[in-house]
Amino acid sequence: MSWLPASACEHEGSWQPLIRTFTGGLIRRDMLALVRQAFTGRYEVEREIGKGGNARIFLATDPAGRRVALKILHPELLVSVAADRFLREIRLASQLSHPHIASILDSGEHDWLVYYVMSYIDGPTLREALDRSPRLSISETARLASDLLDALDHAHRHDIIHRDVKPANVVLSANGAVLLDFGIARAVAASGNDQLTRSGIAVGTSTYMSPEQIAALPDMDHRSDLYSVGVVLFECLAGQPPFVNRNEAVVLQLHLTQPAPDVRTLRPDTPAELATGIARALVKIPEDRWPSATAMKDALAGVPI
Repeated sequence: MSWLPASACEHEGSWQPLIRTFTGGLIRRDMLALVRQAFTGRYEVEREIGKGGNARIFLATDPAGRRVALKILHPELLVSVAADRFLREIRLASQLSHPHIASILDSGEHDWLVYYVMSYIDGPTLREALDRSPRLSISETARLASDLLDALDHAHRHDIIHRDVKPANVVLSANGAVLLDFGIARAVAASGNDQLTRSGIAVGTSTYMSPEQIAALPDMDHRSDLYSVGVVLFECLAGQPPFVNRNEAVVLQLHLTQPAPDVRTLRPDTPAELATGIARALVKIPEDRWPSATAMKDALAGVPI
């Protein structure tokens, strides 16, 4: 299957110069203007608001007047990802509708740009909040756990695994935590070829990846997300993730081989049921973790919010 956007499949000869332009400095400097021009009449693009591992993010307004996050897949990623399959995977995730999940509203390929559109959630990301103040209170962490596990339970019931639960993918809105980018890591992984690994673009984030995701096991299931939630909650309480090292390869190896420390060694006031809940989420063998997001949420229900 071709990695080219659908409209380019008949013009592969003209695509290579375009890729070279995309990966050079010119297109990066003019990206906002390019996006505005490409989506004239569809989205009013205001400004660039972020850049993630897979996409650049623009604040825009749709024809109905709603503010949305327009995400443009990194053009260099298209060298190793089939755009048509990526978009099919994205459309599967668009079925999710939940107050703690940012909805996927639109996706497609337009003027050589592969994009998806999500509801815009106002508020800082959990990453931004932790960068300002490395620890949350016990009650804030318990409330965050409840919101994230609610979102994951809904997605898992639809057989959708997030695969990239991390602070940067959580927005702290006025109505609680909202999980972003459901299905995106899955879409990249499912639509990629053997060039994806060599490209250096991660499918997932090493600090928060489960052992089975690191090992690329084919039978990875929803319990991988619970491991990632455990890492996030540990960081919220302890001020750091369970495994820290400058060398990313060492972090990955620690996830694979070393038991996670008890969060109470770094945050002694952590209630026992919260510490135990996190510890069970962080065990290496998926069968020994919580069987579901609901089970983990129920186990933490006694922690005051």
